[in-house]
Amino acid sequence: MTHLQKKIALISVFASVCIITFVVLTVNDVFKKIVEDQIKEHTKLKLNSEVYKNWKEPPVPAYMQFFFFNIENPEEILQGKQARVVEVGPYIYKELRNRSNVLMFDNATISAVTQKSFVFQRNMSVGDPKKDFITTVNIPFVAMLQSLKSGGMAQKLILSFLFVLKNSMIFQSLSVEELLWGYEDPLLKLGQKLLPSNFPDSRFGLFYGANGSDDGLYLFNTGKKNYMDFTKIIMWNGQKSLSWWASNTSNMINGTDGSTFHPLINKDEALYIFAPDICRSLNVVFEKEVQVKGIDAYRFTVPREIFEMDNLKKEGFCPMRNCCLTGVLDISICKKGVPIIISSPHFYNGDQKLVNDIEGMKPDAITHQTFLDLEPMTGVPIRAAKRMQLNIRIEAMDYVVQTSRIRTMIMPVVFLNENAVIDNKLAVKLRKVLHTMKVVTYIPYIILWIGILLFLITLVLLFFMCMYREKKEYTPVSVKLPNIKAH
Repeated sequence: MTHLQKKIALISVFASVCIITFVVLTVNDVFKKIVEDQIKEHTKLKLNSEVYKNWKEPPVPAYMQFFFFNIENPEEILQGKQARVVEVGPYIYKELRNRSNVLMFDNATISAVTQKSFVFQRNMSVGDPKKDFITTVNIPFVAMLQSLKSGGMAQKLILSFLFVLKNSMIFQSLSVEELLWGYEDPLLKLGQKLLPSNFPDSRFGLFYGANGSDDGLYLFNTGKKNYMDFTKIIMWNGQKSLSWWASNTSNMINGTDGSTFHPLINKDEALYIFAPDICRSLNVVFEKEVQVKGIDAYRFTVPREIFEMDNLKKEGFCPMRNCCLTGVLDISICKKGVPIIISSPHFYNGDQKLVNDIEGMKPDAITHQTFLDLEPMTGVPIRAAKRMQLNIRIEAMDYVVQTSRIRTMIMPVVFLNENAVIDNKLAVKLRKVLHTMKVVTYIPYIILWIGILLFLITLVLLFFMCMYREKKEYTPVSVKLPNIKAH
């Protein structure tokens, strides 16, 4: 065997080994399993681990933006005319979040409460919440109106007396700080004296008591037995969460509180956000691919169908008086009968009547849509915005002069944008991790291309070897003619 033949044989062996190696690695998903093992190792809540520290004190900064709807024509509304509002905001607060009272159990579960504090960000906001005033619905007044419907005759007389005595109106002007964090309401103060069982507190605010508090005790899965169960909510305030996710998925998104999400996100799979503030979970579906700080992600959004009448009736969130409109969720059952209605900001994706009833509504997908941007390989949330509008249902009430001519309408009060985006430091770290993971997953294909290249080199060498043999075997015959001299 010639030296060239030995080279060809050696190269062909290497080519065969590369192709066989690719087949073996691909069939057995060797490198995919390596990546999954790394993900599994980083999706377990173990004491003193980096994952545990990030879970206990989420490193991604979150902000709460408040946009108020200032009522421009309260006197006209009392005369039965259309309401006119102007959006005022944002007033932005940074959320400081940490989990406390952490207890880890032997059955791969861990319990904790999430404490939240809000710090005002003056340089990011439109004004001073202590100095800026908003004209809006007098919610304690409307709440008392609702109690007139279900109360006995004695209670109705006392409440009517309170309205007259305090000369309360259905609209009032308060500072942004008072509206958010609480103020002493004169009507509630008097009611507390006359009916202490009905009025346990004389103060009211949209988020009264929420600053520095928690929303209850959660029981999570640590992911020790199955990494796909990492941070899945098992119980909340003693209630089982079995009804909070669909049977066709094992994934559960734990809000925008910085928790790690489940890896290997599938576009066709429904994911769920647990939202205790509206007494239910919200499913989100894949919308499109996006990029955040150089990281490719899948965007999941809340579908329009979630607030459609048929779905609300099935889930028991549709009192008869509000079943005629799509796009709103009556949570009065969670708020002690106060007629609070939840919707997307500016009634985005809602019934057109909701938009037409209130002058100043301008629904827009870019600024009013709730979404989650998830990195699909690791399941890490890199950007999120939970947008929700708080509305009050107002209507004319018998025996209450202040409401005798008013239209029945769903009046917007404030909308919230709770948002978070991965910071630059974490984004750089995640990009490096993703790059490493992609290189690992590409190794079988690199081996395959090396095998193909060696195979092509083998063919080229065989071609030249055959050409060389043909040239060597062909020996031309030369005839020497006699030298004949001419005479």
